[in-house]
Amino acid sequence: MAELPVAKTLKEKAFETIKTNIVDGVWEGGTFLSEKALSELLQMSKTPIRSALDRLEMMGLVKLSPNQGVIVQEVSLKKILEIYELRLALETFAARRLTGKLDQRFFDRLDDNLERQARAIEREDIAEYVNWDREFHETIVAALDNEEYTEAMSRLQDKFVMVVRTTFMKNKSRLWSSREEHLRIRDALAGDDAPLAERLVASHIEYVKTIML
Repeated sequence: MAELPVAKTLKEKAFETIKTNIVDGVWEGGTFLSEKALSELLQMSKTPIRSALDRLEMMGLVKLSPNQGVIVQEVSLKKILEIYELRLALETFAARRLTGKLDQRFFDRLDDNLERQARAIEREDIAEYVNWDREFHETIVAALDNEEYTEAMSRLQDKFVMVVRTTFMKNKSRLWSSREEHLRIRDALAGDDAPLAERLVASHIEYVKTIML
């Protein structure tokens, strides 16, 4: 039991380090990296590295080759913005359908999430905040009670954890404003003005696109 936290920490460290090097352009698209090279660079065994590579492949950032190496995939701004359009369509649809129809259990969960967001911001723990940000949005879509929508949202969020985290790292003041937008979305969902809830969700998502352009 005592070894589990260590393993998780190593997996997370491997994931963050490899992802950062890709996002920052240290390893450009087409770069080939072997597990051995990554193991030497990160000073850890191949097990946490393989776990990190699996996650990165799911996000579309790398492609694992048959000989257990990894090829960095090209991730263009155009591709990222295209996926944002999908997220915009999905989340605004959810807001439109759900406003005024959610029970107290849903709002209890959302309120708990918002409290955890605040604590993460107070500690300036960007990684934790991004996790709660992800859960906030996934909780709303999950309330549609449609497995296809829930799975689609999860896949989209996998691709944008990197983008959102990078945005917050560059602008920490955005953390509080992001949470304030979440609060307004929460209150709108509890009301009866579906167009308002839809507009708030759209504005929240569009902001990151504006930052990236």
